[in-house]
Amino acid sequence: MELTLERVIFNPTSTEGNLFVNGKWFCHTIEDKVRAKAGLWKRILKVYAETAIPYGKYPVMVTWSNRFKRQLTGVFNVPDFEGIRIHNGTSEKSSAGCIIVSYKNDDGPDGNKNRLVNDPAAMNDLCKTVQDAQVKEKVWLTIIDRIK
Repeated sequence: MELTLERVIFNPTSTEGNLFVNGKWFCHTIEDKVRAKAGLWKRILKVYAETAIPYGKYPVMVTWSNRFKRQLTGVFNVPDFEGIRIHNGTSEKSSAGCIIVSYKNDDGPDGNKNRLVNDPAAMNDLCKTVQDAQVKEKVWLTIIDRIK
């Protein structure tokens, strides 16, 4: 199974995008700021809990998360990162390098468009989808810029 994270909007402190499962739109995403273009990752560019994971292709599995105390989708073998999960939240502030997912954007009354509705449905649905798939095949996440 192939997950694709398409990074679309690059804000000063966050990165917004879309997550696709086998080419079909699944949900919105928000991450920390991208600090290096594809192929240019250097450890010096990483700021703890304020940096999106590098572009690339990574194995994904549902495993136990000690932090969240539940089974959760994890992204593995990410250079200079540990404990990367895909979970719910509202903004890059909900993340320490993780990918935040939701079915809905939140363009709140305060004008802050750089956030999502904190709805665990997307996280739970993705977790089940990956868990079902990993029994019979490898699951991968590829991170790219906007599909043209």
